Amino acid sequence: MSEPATHASTPDWTSAAHPLWRWLLAACAAANVLPLWAGHHLPFTDLPQHAAAIATLRHFWDPAWKAQQYFTLALSQTQYLLYYAAGAILALPLGTAERANLVLLSCVGASFPYALRALLRALRADERLALFAAPLFWSQSLLIGFFNYLAALPLLLWGLALAVRNASAPARRTAWLLAGASLALFYLHLSAFLFFAPAAVLATWLLPRPREVTLRALAIALVRTPLRLAWMIPSACAALLFLWKSPVVDPAAAGWQGPRRIAFEDFASALHNLPAALTDIWTGPQNARGLLALVLACILLAWPGKRDPEAPDQAFHRGLALAWVLFAAALYFFFPQSIGWLWQLNERYAVLAALLVPLLLRPAPGPRGALPLLLVAAVAAASGGVARAHIAAFDREASGFDEVLAKAQPGKRMIGLIYDWSSEAAHFSPYLHYAS
Repeated sequence: MSEPATHASTPDWTSAAHPLWRWLLAACAAANVLPLWAGHHLPFTDLPQHAAAIATLRHFWDPAWKAQQYFTLALSQTQYLLYYAAGAILALPLGTAERANLVLLSCVGASFPYALRALLRALRADERLALFAAPLFWSQSLLIGFFNYLAALPLLLWGLALAVRNASAPARRTAWLLAGASLALFYLHLSAFLFFAPAAVLATWLLPRPREVTLRALAIALVRTPLRLAWMIPSACAALLFLWKSPVVDPAAAGWQGPRRIAFEDFASALHNLPAALTDIWTGPQNARGLLALVLACILLAWPGKRDPEAPDQAFHRGLALAWVLFAAALYFFFPQSIGWLWQLNERYAVLAALLVPLLLRPAPGPRGALPLLLVAAVAAASGGVARAHIAAFDREASGFDEVLAKAQPGKRMIGLIYDWSSEAAHFSPYLHYAS
């Protein structure tokens, strides 16, 4: 008689349980981080301003910096407090604000795929779809330097995962984590919070799935929803304080004298600008090729075919995710493009909508579902390679700035005269704020 097997057989490589997919996810996260360390100068437009804010906060009480002669601390009036506070704390052991910002960006880049995996896991969807998040890190928000918003996106995904878990199976620990995530998200970026709050309320209303999805059942759940949203009290209080104190609400308090015009982007222009709002950030054709490959992978994964049976809850979760995607898309197409000095408000939601689209997919079993996911992993690796090459090229292009900086005298005022904002490596004027 043969002896019974003592070890379970390794799953087929096309199965979601195979270790291959965990290693690929880690490799894609690394592909986001490594290019950031490829050069001393990074071609992200607002980076100098972020580094200056972190450095000023870090050295606020240092007489040599003379920070208190020109600045006052108004912590309740800024929506970017968490990113700058974290950067100032990291600058203590790391030595400079630039290194602190680089570490923060590295954490954000690495967390993109893992945050999406947490949301997929909460929705009981295929976790391999988290691979889609990695190449979306290289987006317009990163190139322009909207680091606060970029840092908010992984936290937003993780917060939605907590909201799903807390709504489906309420627990005190989950509620406390959700309250902390909501408050942290508010102090990272208002645009992300404006999506998160309604999306989390929707999840709290609809989950857990009622036994019978009827209007009466949904109405009863809606009545009970406010009692289940106690975790939002801290962030709601912070929002009220912000509305009372912030110059965004009262721009005259900050010296803004211009008109507060509200401008919208027409639908045709928004549709035409969608690739640029996503991954069209480097010079050359690589951006379009990578985006087309991601779209092709989505089509292949969504193509009708045989699927394993799924529980009713999973289909219901996919319906919730569809509502999130439509909400993010509506914000992109119909939210104001600018309000006074605040601009590109709608375009920030393009990458969020793209991050949520994988929640709608359901890979087929076998190679038919696994091969498109391998294509996504290849795009993530290629995106990292393209980013590394362009960052290295920009570093060579901007190397003369170190000679200028070496002649600067600490504590003296300096004016920047920048005659050419453009770069051969990246779009969107990376030299615009170099004087910061």
